[in-house]
Amino acid sequence: MICHKCGFGHMVDDSHHDIKVFKCWVCGDRVYPDHPKRSGALVCSRCGSDMDEKNALSLCENCLSLLNIHADQLKGRNYGETVCVCGTTFMRKSPTQLFHSKECRKRVMTV
Repeated sequence: MICHKCGFGHMVDDSHHDIKVFKCWVCGDRVYPDHPKRSGALVCSRCGSDMDEKNALSLCENCLSLLNIHADQLKGRNYGETVCVCGTTFMRKSPTQLFHSKECRKRVMTV
């Protein structure tokens, strides 16, 4: 069986308690042939289980705790205070944000 995530050509049988599971040696992705993943807005992107509320990573509470990610830290995340080229001080919303607004960026790019 070929891994759908990384494309590695060999997956190992990792079945437990009469549930068929195939695990990739390289990336660790698991495939449950009898239980296909569902798609939708409130479905975990990792395990396919239903979620109560959507978060930035689209992971359920069990997967967040397994990966040791705190969901409350994802909300309102910023990347520090920076001074724009025009002199305005602002909080960056992404690590690559250089300007405080689109108008300021357009003004600097046209010069």
